[in-house]
Parts: sequence; structure tokens; C-alpha cells
Amino acid sequence: MKIRLGLFLFFYFTGQFVYGLEQIFQILPQPQSIELRKGQALQFGDLKFVVADSDGSMPVLGRIVDGLPRAKCQGKGVYLKLSALNVPDSPEGYVLEINSKGVTIIARAKAGLFYGCQTLEQLLEDSRDFGKEIPAMKITDYPAIAFRAIHLDTKHHLDRMDYYYRMVDRLARYKVNAIIWELEDKLRFTRRPEVAAPNAISKQEMQALCRYAKERNVEISPLVQGLGHAGFILKHHWELRENPASDWEFCPSDPRTYEVQFDLYLDALEAMPYGKYLHVGGDEITAIGIDNRCKSTGKTAFELQMIWLKKVCQFAVEHGRTPIFWDDMPLKYAGLWELQEKSEEEVAKVWNTDKLDRAIGLFPKECVYMRWKYENETTPANKRLLKWYHDKGLKVMGATGASTGDSPFMPR
Repeated sequence: MKIRLGLFLFFYFTGQFVYGLEQIFQILPQPQSIELRKGQALQFGDLKFVVADSDGSMPVLGRIVDGLPRAKCQGKGVYLKLSALNVPDSPEGYVLEINSKGVTIIARAKAGLFYGCQTLEQLLEDSRDFGKEIPAMKITDYPAIAFRAIHLDTKHHLDRMDYYYRMVDRLARYKVNAIIWELEDKLRFTRRPEVAAPNAISKQEMQALCRYAKERNVEISPLVQGLGHAGFILKHHWELRENPASDWEFCPSDPRTYEVQFDLYLDALEAMPYGKYLHVGGDEITAIGIDNRCKSTGKTAFELQMIWLKKVCQFAVEHGRTPIFWDDMPLKYAGLWELQEKSEEEVAKVWNTDKLDRAIGLFPKECVYMRWKYENETTPANKRLLKWYHDKGLKVMGATGASTGDSPFMPR
């Protein structure tokens, strides 16, 4: 299974470690600030209970803290409190203090309490494993990036469901709050059952996983490949192929294309009911415009693709989702794709967005254009493209980074 992972980007928090503390206590992601204070340190095993200021504010807890009684008793405890005073503005932010009473975590929302508890869990694990006390301190933390997503691609392999539950736990622990799941045929589509693989996940199983993730502040949104990457669909629907000899692309000029795609979208949205986005794919198109159905429109290949994009974006918005689209094809159309690895000097010599500028009316405003650049978001061409989108009033998102093979952040 290929897992695209944006950890190097989404774990970037602009904080500072207190000198020496990081030698023992490895907090991931690094908090915004850690302030050592005078006072009694905390030994592993000192904590005797965990309480919240109201029943509704108790988040899902880590294994260590979850083992504590949830009623106040003698000794040090964990105190969880919701408050808008002296806490970060972000609903995911929190303030964690270790003092003579034990541990106090304050946040303005339940998500902040959850992340504060995840940080405490890491501190307690290091204290246990290294036999060191946790010094009195104050941690203030909040995310630098609101949407911290990974791209999970299961087109080639599907694990047992328990793997994905463990994956959610691991991601939540490191404060990743979203998954874009490229389903391909691994969802048991009910409207188009012929598309689903024999071992596909049922909609009910996926809904249960999404509920579990939501409780841990992880939002799961579907990616259902659309215009291209459609072999898993078009091997069953030859009549919708742009090229009869290839199952890669749909014909965007056949109304039945949208009947099939929208059925698959509906099933995916029902299976993942808590997500904000619908990723429609749309990348790596090679042969649009060669079929008579497309030729009869008089449109160019690029125009046909953007007409398709407008239709699927409209569907997403009508169903309460924000559409996401890979942006490689517009860049290839404009002759900018090959510049992504070039130096600033090389890019500056040939940079020209005239073709994109003239086509701006074809770009749906409601769409998020995902910069299809996994390895390095900071190349000169990528920076210029991000600015172009911004200047044109379009929404743009950096792609989740790529990691193929083993990762220390994924369960084995």
C-alpha cells in the first residue's frame, strides 16, 4: 500500500524547546513554547485521577491517562477545563501546566483538550521509559496549519479494518487531523456494485471508522478518481471510454459519465459523512478530445477537462462538500509543469502565465486547487504558482507529501 504522508510539512510548529529538555522528552509535533517553572516535579505514577469541569468536556484519552479513575481523590490529578481565558485562539490550542496539584490542561474547545492530553501522554511515556521526573512547566501550543492531512492510497492493497483504527490512533497522537482517502474500488459501492473489489470496505464499516476518527479530531474525506485513473470503473463501462483501447479516461462529453461518477460520489459521501472535502482527482489526462462525442463539441482538450471540472465541482457544492482537484493538467496546458525543479534563475527566464490568465474564466471559484508537488513545496516555480492562484482569487492547497514504504508514524 502506498501512503502519501505530509508529516514533514504538517508537523511544522514554530516553537522552541527548553535547552536539555528535548534530550529526554520528545514531543511531536514540537509545541509552540515550553516554559520551565519552579516547583514540584511529576514522577511517573504520581497521577491518581483525571477529572473534567463538565461531563461533555472529557476527550478521548491516551492509554496511560485513560487508566486513571475519573473521580477526584487524594493525591495529584489531571484537571481538564474548557475556558476562553488565557488560552490560544485556535480551537485546537491548549495550555498544559505541571505543578504541585498535578496537571492542568485548559483549552477553549474539546479538540484542544484532546491535543493537550496527547502531549501529556508523550511526557508520561518518556518519564516512564527513561525513569525521569517531568519538571514543573507550562506548555502553550496551537497549530501553525489548520488542515494537517495525509493522503491514504489503497488502490493496490487493503489492510484489515483494525489496521485503519490503529492508524487513526497514531495520526491523532501526532496531531494530524485529516485523511484524504483515495478509495478506488476499495469501497463497496451500493449504487454501482460492479465497481467494488471483492474485499471492499462496506459503507457501514467506513462510517464506523469515520465516527471513531471524528472522536479523535481526525476528519476523513474521500478521493474518488474522476476523469482519469478510471480503470477500476471503465473496465466495467466500455461505453464511457474516451479511447476504446484504453480504460484510463472517461469521455467528458457523454452524459452517462456523470451518472456513474455522481453515483460513486454519493456512496463515498455517505460512507464518510463527517468530511469537509470531496477530492475529484482529475490528474494525468492523456487523450481527451479524440472521441467523436468530444470532437463534435468543437472544444479543445483543456476546455473539455475544465467543463468536466465545473460539473463535478457543482455536484460537490450541492452536496455540502468543498471540491479538491489536482492541478497538473492546467500547468501542462500552460507549459509550466516542467519548471517545478528548475532554479529561480531558470524559472525567471521563461515564466509566462499568459495561457492561464486567458483561461481564468474556466477555473471554478469554489474549487481548491491542490498543488501536485509532493516532494518540496518551496521550489521557485511552486512559490510562483501559489502566488498566481492567490492573486487570481482561487483557493490553493499544498499537496500532502509523499512517503512510500515504511514510516515511523504508521502502525506496522
